[in-house]
Amino acid sequence: MRVLGLASAAALTLIAGAAGAGTGNPCIDDARQQFVECRAQCREDFQVAKDACLNRDHDCMEVCRAKRDDCRQESGIDAAIARCNAQLYDAKQNCRANNPPDSSALDHCIDQAQVVAFQCRDDAREAAAPALRECRAEFRACARACPPPPGGTPPVDPVQCRLDAKAALGQCRADCREQLQVQKDFCRNRDHACVEDCRAKRDGCRKPIEDRLNADIAACNTQLGGDKTQCENAYPNDPAGLDQCIDDAQVRAFICRDDARERARSGFADCRQQFQSCAEACPPAS
Repeated sequence: MRVLGLASAAALTLIAGAAGAGTGNPCIDDARQQFVECRAQCREDFQVAKDACLNRDHDCMEVCRAKRDDCRQESGIDAAIARCNAQLYDAKQNCRANNPPDSSALDHCIDQAQVVAFQCRDDAREAAAPALRECRAEFRACARACPPPPGGTPPVDPVQCRLDAKAALGQCRADCREQLQVQKDFCRNRDHACVEDCRAKRDGCRKPIEDRLNADIAACNTQLGGDKTQCENAYPNDPAGLDQCIDDAQVRAFICRDDARERARSGFADCRQQFQSCAEACPPAS
């Protein structure tokens, strides 16, 4: 029986939404749906393997996960985050309706909307934190009570067993991605080897941009860590002041990361355009 956690299900829903958002090509839509299902199976296989590494009955563990998902849903965190994201979508639409395209005013309006949405999500997480901690504690207690699998034997090295399971998950996801690429190239009647060469060039184009982006985001996060330490030193006996100080630091870090992504956006767009031109020049599939 396949039971997905809410976080996994939400991630897959986002993938499916992006996938089926309208290529207008049933062949590609079907390929992407298969990709979603393939990823879900990878996750399920990983859970089975991990439970075996822990020497716990998988069906029992799935019941614990289902209870944890119900607990999370009752906390209201996912509904609250969804409301924040819906408000952000509406705010962005309003910005686009009231500001000229590609203008600094539009960019500023969307930036402000993103900050408001970030604060909304942060407030939602803080409000749900006690309930989510309880969910995790209940899950751990439930999992520890699960018996060994019938007829199973404990792994010789549980740590290595879990590392192997995680590596298998990564390989499974990579296989799903490769299968999707092959099917998409078939749907577009393009030679797969040629398009793969275009993808390799795109990856090479993106690599220095990604490296710079990762370095910039790491610098933002380092600054956030320093700001939090300053907050703790400034408000040792003032929980409200500490919370506000940290909230302000988190907003600055969010803006810092968002600015880094905006700086990288044009470079990624150039790489994407080069890939599209390269792929369109590929011969038909043999």
